[in-house]
Parts: sequence; structure tokens; C-alpha cells
Amino acid sequence: MISMRRIKAIIKTLFTLVLLLSLAIVAFLYLAPTFGALPSGASLARIQSSVYYKDGRFSNITDTVIDTSDPEHATSLASFFFPPAGKNPQQPLPSAALNLSELTNGKFAWLGHSTVLYNSAGKFILTDPVFNRASPVPLVGNPFPLSHSITVKDLPVIDVVLISHDHYDHLDHLAIGALNNKTTRFLVPLGIAAHLIRWGIDEQQITEFDWYESTNHNGIDFTFTPSRHFSGRGFTNRFSTLWGSWVIKSPELTVWFSGDGGYSKEVKKIGEKFGPFDVAFIENGAYSKDWMQIHMTPEQAVQASRDLRAKVFVPIHWSKFDLAFHTWEEPIERASKEAALQGVTIATPKIGEIFSVEQVPDDTWWKTVE
Repeated sequence: MISMRRIKAIIKTLFTLVLLLSLAIVAFLYLAPTFGALPSGASLARIQSSVYYKDGRFSNITDTVIDTSDPEHATSLASFFFPPAGKNPQQPLPSAALNLSELTNGKFAWLGHSTVLYNSAGKFILTDPVFNRASPVPLVGNPFPLSHSITVKDLPVIDVVLISHDHYDHLDHLAIGALNNKTTRFLVPLGIAAHLIRWGIDEQQITEFDWYESTNHNGIDFTFTPSRHFSGRGFTNRFSTLWGSWVIKSPELTVWFSGDGGYSKEVKKIGEKFGPFDVAFIENGAYSKDWMQIHMTPEQAVQASRDLRAKVFVPIHWSKFDLAFHTWEEPIERASKEAALQGVTIATPKIGEIFSVEQVPDDTWWKTVE
């Protein structure tokens, strides 16, 4: 029989372990660089003066509910950690080695998820660079294996990096650090400069934007436009930085990059104000009935391309991370089917494949993957 002294010793040991674990978690949350930093100074002042910032937080233009799940029929989180057969690819996804000699003026390379590389007259533009995991912690959010992996080392010198918002699958602090010596300008939403500065980026290289603010950089117009989403990298800072989409007007093309966001009438307003677009890169994955107002379904993405009057619709935000409950290839299957029904030209490049408006890839490469 265990003595009372022994029981007290066990309880004391367990209490100490729980306390140490709690302190370690708190220290990680406050000290780990991946969580970024809070806005301050002039950046905070700009945030507080924004018409879209009220009661200590940013708000969507369209009334939006983040959690649209039915409590009585909630989807199990076990699908993330124990995915059913076929939910994730069982072999490396077909991809292309990034060939910069082919990435000439007016051409693009989709680098997976929401990372796009665009060459405008020798000026390279990179969107939402994520080359590591879509999570602040190891073993969670790792990308699917590729037949040809692409890293920051494979990229050219970047003229402009565009950031849509600060979620982990769109803002990779390791990638930002690696881009520090090969990027001249970072264009970001209000509040995100603090993250980049903590990760070593010179404040003078960063420009923050409110919705519908614009700048011209080396002959290319960049306008930060709304999306229907939210922000935050921690447990207590949701809505503290802005989120959005980007209009890129170069001498060759007019391009829209959606970032993340649910469907709303604001997309059509963007199309009326800045369109027609030559290319629209629109999110097409990680949708669910549990968050139906903050991510588009594939059918809504096709409709968004029509609202924008886009010549070519490029589905992004799929085939790199397991971030929802659908199978990995469902987004492109549904988008392709809807595009055909609606008469929309859809581009389906492999990751790393070079393409242009004149040469639209339409290979169904995902059908070869088990």
C-alpha cells in the first residue's frame, strides 16, 4: 500500500511538471519568433485611424461570421490528425523544377498554395511566400512531398514581395528571413510590418497598406483590395492586422491575387473598378461548411473570376497543405467542372510550371496521383 507521504510526493512531482510545461508553453508563445510582434508607433497610429478599424479590431466590409458550424453536426478534428484513406496524396505530387530561363516577361510560375512568381519586364513579384510548414509548431502543417521541391534558394532576386495576411499558410517567417537578402520591397497589410521587422527586415523596405490604397513601384501599380477573411498568429490577436487581396497592373498585364476570403459582392466591385483582368489567381481550397463565409468554394471561385472579368482563372490555395476536411484533389476537380459549365478558361499548371496568358496549361496531372 502506497503511503500518504509517497502520494504527496507524486502529487508534488506532477504539479511541478505541469507548472514547468505551462511555463514552457507560455514562454514559447511569447518568445518564439514565428508569432511575430504587435504593431506600435506610426504603424499602430495608422491602424487606429483606419475606417475599417473599430473597437480595437479590423472588420470585414460584408458582415462575416468565422464559425458557421452546426454544433449538433460538427466536423471532427480527427480528420486533420488521422486523415481517412485518400484524403492526402500517397506519393510525391508531380511538379516542375523552376527554370528561370523560361520565366520571361509576362510569365508566371505557381509555387504551390498561394505562392506565385511573376516576371514583369525583368522585375520579379512574389506573393505570399511559404516554403516551410503552415504551422507555428513542428510536425504539424507540413507540405505534401513534391517530385521537384522548390526553395527560396531557387528564386531570382525579387523586386516586390506581396503579403495578403498573416496566417501561417500565407506568411512563413523562415521564408521571410531567407528572402531578406534577395528582396528590395515588401508590400503588406496594415500591422504586418511589426512581424517582418522582428524577423530582420529593414523597416525602410516595408510599406503598409489599408484597403484601396495604391503605390507605383518601378513602373508597376499595386493596389491593396479587400477580402472577406480575418487575421492573427496567436490566441489573442485575431483581427489585429489587416487582410486582403492585390491588384497588380503592369505594362503587360492586369492581375488579381485573391489571398484568402469568402465570396462577397466586393469581388464584383473590384472587377468593375480595376478590371477586366488578364489573370486572376483565386483561392480554391481549404473550404468547409464550418467556415463557409471566410473561404470560397470552387464554384464560388469560378464565379469570382467571372465577376472580375478575368481572361484566365488560376486556382490556388490547394495541393500543398492539408487544411480542411475535403480530399486533396477535390478542389481542382470541382473547379474544373464548374469552369467548363460556365465557359471560364481555367489554367491548371503543375507546381513550378511556367505559363502565360497565351499558353494556358490544361493538363489534368492530379489524376495520375494515387
